Amino acid sequence: MELPQSILNPCPATTLSAPASHIFFTLINTLMASQCALGPDGRYPPDYGNTLHDGDEFDFIIVGAGSAGSIVANRLSQVKDWKVLLLEAGSYPSALSEIPALLFSLQRTPEDWQYQMEPCKTCCLGLKSGTCYCPRGKVLGGSSVLNAMYYVRGNPSDFDGWAEAGNTGWDYKSVVKHFKKFEGCQDPDYPFYGKDGELKLTRYKSQQPIRDILTDAYSELGYNQEYNEEKPTGSWDCFMSINEGTRFSTSKSFLGTVKDRKNLYVALNAQVGKLMVDGSKKAIRGVEVRINGKILKVKAKKEVILSAGTINSPQILMNSGIGPKEHLENLGINLVKDLNVGDNLQDHVIFPLFLSIDKSAVKQKSDLDKIDDFYQYFMHKRGPLTGIEITNFMGFINTKNDSIFPDIQLFHVLHETNDLYLLPTITSSFNLPDELIATFQETNRNSCNFFLIPQVMKPKSRGRIRLRSADPFHTPMIFPNYFSDESNEDVELLLEGIKFAKKLTHTETLKKYRAKPVEYTLPNCKEFTFDTDEFWRCAIRNIGTHVYHQVGTCKMGPGGDPTTVVDPKLRVHGVKGLRVIDGSIMPKITSGNTNAPIIMIGEKGAELIKEYWLHRKSDEL
Repeated sequence: MELPQSILNPCPATTLSAPASHIFFTLINTLMASQCALGPDGRYPPDYGNTLHDGDEFDFIIVGAGSAGSIVANRLSQVKDWKVLLLEAGSYPSALSEIPALLFSLQRTPEDWQYQMEPCKTCCLGLKSGTCYCPRGKVLGGSSVLNAMYYVRGNPSDFDGWAEAGNTGWDYKSVVKHFKKFEGCQDPDYPFYGKDGELKLTRYKSQQPIRDILTDAYSELGYNQEYNEEKPTGSWDCFMSINEGTRFSTSKSFLGTVKDRKNLYVALNAQVGKLMVDGSKKAIRGVEVRINGKILKVKAKKEVILSAGTINSPQILMNSGIGPKEHLENLGINLVKDLNVGDNLQDHVIFPLFLSIDKSAVKQKSDLDKIDDFYQYFMHKRGPLTGIEITNFMGFINTKNDSIFPDIQLFHVLHETNDLYLLPTITSSFNLPDELIATFQETNRNSCNFFLIPQVMKPKSRGRIRLRSADPFHTPMIFPNYFSDESNEDVELLLEGIKFAKKLTHTETLKKYRAKPVEYTLPNCKEFTFDTDEFWRCAIRNIGTHVYHQVGTCKMGPGGDPTTVVDPKLRVHGVKGLRVIDGSIMPKITSGNTNAPIIMIGEKGAELIKEYWLHRKSDEL
């Protein structure tokens, strides 16, 4: 291979004679070749998209190969007599997505739908363009390819609450077996988790001194135990969907492991616009999918399963005439079934609290150290790039001391002095205004910093998804409505989270390291004195944001509940041959990161389908 001049002679004043030059370029070639090992070649099922024809027929069509859709496709194709088609709007995961530490670099790339939320009077007021950014995975594996790889099941009370609302079979005792079925926990000391499943789960303890410093600070405030499902407050080093130094997405776990299965067909760059509806029977016969600029009609003999996610599943339903009557009629879409599709949008809201801390709390790296980190990763899959530093360390607290269950989750993101990668990347992902980013970067030039990010576990506010037009491929409208609850509970609880974070800085442990909030530059909050409750309330509405945990827009519940879209067996009310299996079915959001429970929904949903078609019940689809 002929190397480009920039590689052949990057330093004109330096000449390497043989054999040194040979050794040097062999090293360069080896590093470049090691990147190829991260690529998708041969790792996933072949792309069937160019082979798909108009009128083709399958037993099941699954729309969306994300956290739920990937496992649904795996489980249904276990039945050899079933022909299963999985449609994904994106392509294969990139080599960049394999490197855990570079997760924020995946936003605003072709692997991201790059959604922008609509302006709202109660939130995101001070962010760029006055809106929240909304990354969503557009790739085989969906948002499990973009996310932070946390594995948090949620609390047993979450699922028991679903069951109490009429969702029989969704209590924690019933769903925990579904978690354990796909979990491949590599830590023998954790009996709560399954050991033999496809999704490999590992965890690590950051070697940064600040990790132990934070643990001691939490202990000073009474949180001296490790978080677990029986005692769900405290701090812990979270389990991660990382294996052998690389991201272990659902596409790798559930599709890569069955890539040669003959009855599973995976079509990439295949975006479904709407469903094929038999209006007289209110039955779904297939999908209309755009591939290579052409619209194909593909039929399903048994069922269509929407696993397109909390934004795209309701979009496809509404495009197909299933949704709010008035909204669809206003767009000229023929009504098939009047349902509350797109309502009940929930998300975990956060506040990015930026603190400075003494350099002695942080192990600083030289430029050569950072180069060595990349060498260790590409050559040996070792070193800090195999994780996300202290960001896997999190706290769970109850600000009211009224329950064993937490109401705030806290994340920590470390920035070494003059952080030229993570700080600008994460502030961009939060859509923070340029003035505030400049303040943070100026502070960071000569000090170490970290974001201490409180998250509301059970938000009261509800948003909605709506169509922008009758064009099925037009970007949907996302109305977040964060902090819109009438009693302002979400704002006040996030304020309590900020106060707790400040209490941490006032512990004897953190006082030694002079930890304190950096003064914010917020034009919309100039009338308030910094660090007062009034200032923080203003700041919350201006730069409070979310961590991409949208759920709830196809709410699960019994038929007698007019707010629901699917029944406890995930069948769309009043429509035959159609289920929704993804995070959109959650009646209420779970306590913590949502990827794990969404995979569980996929596992359980696939089992419900098998129970029906392999052991036919008397009830109809």
